[in-house]
Amino acid sequence: MKLTANFLLLPISNINVEELLAFENKNTAEEIKKTILTTGIKSFHVANEKSLSNFVLKGLSKIETNNQSLFQNIDAIIVVSQTFDSRIPNLSTKIQKSLRLPHSTYCLDLFDGCTGYIKAISIVDMLHQKGLSRVLVVAGDLNSSITEKAETSTKILFGDGVSFSIFEKSDTRAKSLIFNDGDSEGVISCQVNEGIMKMNGFEVFRFTRNVVPKLIKNFLLRESIEIDSYDFIGMHQASKLVVSSLCSSLGIKNKYTENFNCESVGNLGAGSIGAWVANICNIENCVSKKILLVGYGAGLSWGLV
Repeated sequence: MKLTANFLLLPISNINVEELLAFENKNTAEEIKKTILTTGIKSFHVANEKSLSNFVLKGLSKIETNNQSLFQNIDAIIVVSQTFDSRIPNLSTKIQKSLRLPHSTYCLDLFDGCTGYIKAISIVDMLHQKGLSRVLVVAGDLNSSITEKAETSTKILFGDGVSFSIFEKSDTRAKSLIFNDGDSEGVISCQVNEGIMKMNGFEVFRFTRNVVPKLIKNFLLRESIEIDSYDFIGMHQASKLVVSSLCSSLGIKNKYTENFNCESVGNLGAGSIGAWVANICNIENCVSKKILLVGYGAGLSWGLV
């Protein structure tokens, strides 16, 4: 499998975290500085209109205008999000119609968060084995629709944005591991009737520290692969604290970009890995790179591909 195209779509409106903290919590300058250093998030984007469908369709239209042939011969569309604005019809079929793709296009909406991108890629691999060649994965959220009334400590982590990734069949299959442990305690939750995200930051951090290093080490051992054999290792961009802690414990240092590079984007849920890829500025053109992607969080779930 090859990732052959990747775009990041962000709203125009931008929120400065320093100003938000000063306004909402009346923090001291020193407290604000410490918070931003810990999260690594200086700003994030917010959509004025809270319709994921409109945001995605308008964005695709702009991308298509500048890249006329990009979406030709797409065999399947997978949309991963936690902030769908419509139950019926599903967004993937709207995209199929908008891009004028054949009626035979395989369409799937996947309601998932931080590990959703990994799950989508595992489905792409299955579709490749069924003979489908080019798959578009649309991943991300308009998080502001569920964080607007959330606690400030949660609000400053999550931005609005969506990644668009095209995966093509190749001689090499994607290898994946995915696990779940139902979040009965509501470590990360959002009830439909409330529409407010709630998160226990300490428990989230403890969860990731417990499961992610084991996940990666077990995979490397199973496949007899060295961590240094990967050109890129993309972690779900939860926050700089989480990513830095995991990378430090595993000895990961990306040579082409920072381990956490979404300081002006924030956590986009399922779209955060695609955002991380989009923020790599110096990838050599036409040179294949080996990549390991890791997701963890809402669910609770964790996985890699």
